[in-house]
Amino acid sequence: MNYEVPQFIREETKLIGLVNFTQLFILLGIGGFLVILFFTLEFWLWLILAFIFGPLGFVFAFGQVGGVPFYSVAPFFIRHIWLPKYYFWKKEKIPASGFESSEEKKPQIIKKAEKKELNKETLNQLTQILDK
Repeated sequence: MNYEVPQFIREETKLIGLVNFTQLFILLGIGGFLVILFFTLEFWLWLILAFIFGPLGFVFAFGQVGGVPFYSVAPFFIRHIWLPKYYFWKKEKIPASGFESSEEKKPQIIKKAEKKELNKETLNQLTQILDK
């Protein structure tokens, strides 16, 4: 009896319920950041920043993009936005009709190759070379 072997299984260890270590550290980091802001800023300013960074932290910890956690997609997204893009091709200019006009493409004159006739001497030489 053949059994299929599961491949590419990568499951992170759950810590508490549905929270794994990475998500816990993200939540603790956002919480610590908001606590530091609470003691350094005015209450009204802290409240505005808490309403911005709190949900952003939850999205960063628990959100998914195409089944992949957001915290693993975010560095690639930032790298894509931040680094310059290189394009290694150049667009060719194609006429609207799709065919080249007769002015752009000039006919090339190709000389016919001269035909050499084989005489008996060259045939004998060739047969001697091939017989060796």
